[in-house]
Amino acid sequence: MRLATYIRVLERALRKGKMASVAEDGSNYRVLVTGFGPYGNTQINPSLAVVNALKSNRDGSRGYEVVARQVSCEFNKCIEEAAAFIDELAPNAVVMLGEYPGRAMVTVERVAINYNDSTRYGVCDEAGYAPQGTKVVEDGPAAYLSTLPLRRIVRDLRAAGIPADISGDAGTLMCNHLMYGVLDACSGRDIVAGWVHLPALPEMAAKDENLGMPSMTAELSTRAVLSVVASVVEGSKQGDIPDAVKSRLLV
Repeated sequence: MRLATYIRVLERALRKGKMASVAEDGSNYRVLVTGFGPYGNTQINPSLAVVNALKSNRDGSRGYEVVARQVSCEFNKCIEEAAAFIDELAPNAVVMLGEYPGRAMVTVERVAINYNDSTRYGVCDEAGYAPQGTKVVEDGPAAYLSTLPLRRIVRDLRAAGIPADISGDAGTLMCNHLMYGVLDACSGRDIVAGWVHLPALPEMAAKDENLGMPSMTAELSTRAVLSVVASVVEGSKQGDIPDAVKSRLLV
């Protein structure tokens, strides 16, 4: 670990104190779920719809806690906000959500890279900023791997009748930016983290300019995220599954 990264991790650990202890049955396990608001051509973001659904439907019978928070759709704010939520809540896992228009299924991302390029998508953030060729963390490593049990997640989603796959990387837009930043913030700490991309909502796919775009309802996306969380909790006890999951995605 680079010295500057180590210092950041140490400072956060000192501010936060000890992680919440986890009982053998997972009853003290806490999962932070984050989502974005509107951005670019997406006036209604499925990740925010899921966050709002999770906020309004807190089920104490799950045996673990799910805390949902919205982060700003701005490059210069989202990592800092997510890191503050992590310090405040001391979660055992962070599941970040975003939209991937054009995909017909839930996808879990394997890699986040230390590179921003919003201009190739023709999209600015909500502050009007479109980085090109910049690093997420100046002194950070080239990439971070998701620490979520990806194969377990996809297997469980498919078993629940929800189409899902593993994707090779999260692109170079804000989803990758936040995924990399949170994995960097969690480096050296006992917190697993990763990214889940959701299809567009039917409300967006119904627009004239988007006709033919795959979509998924907010209700099904919420079910999918709850399945992801349950898989993460189970993975904390048993790890990822050894079996390969077949994929149709090349990226």
